[in-house]
Amino acid sequence: MASQPSTIEFLEKHPLQEFEVGVRKFVPLRITNNLQVDYDDGLWSVSLPPLDAVGCSQDFREARQRLFEYIDFLWNEYVLCPEQELGETGKMLKDLLLELFSVS
Repeated sequence: MASQPSTIEFLEKHPLQEFEVGVRKFVPLRITNNLQVDYDDGLWSVSLPPLDAVGCSQDFREARQRLFEYIDFLWNEYVLCPEQELGETGKMLKDLLLELFSVS
């Protein structure tokens, strides 16, 4: 594990690739989206800035998985919610999620 932090720290940004959470497969629709990766004092932080979504852990892969699970949570809360139940901010977040991902 000692060599992993230096490799990740050096790259800082990683292309967002398709990922699965449960039964859903998320496919990014924009090539330009990158995951922002930070390592500070033993804690990994993996974020997707357009969504202001972050996953944190002492393990890089777990931090990334937490981010993906949070994106899945947002999908459940906003994209799958009936339009009439969403406020303006919820509608904006729903539109952003639909712009960022195709989900099957």
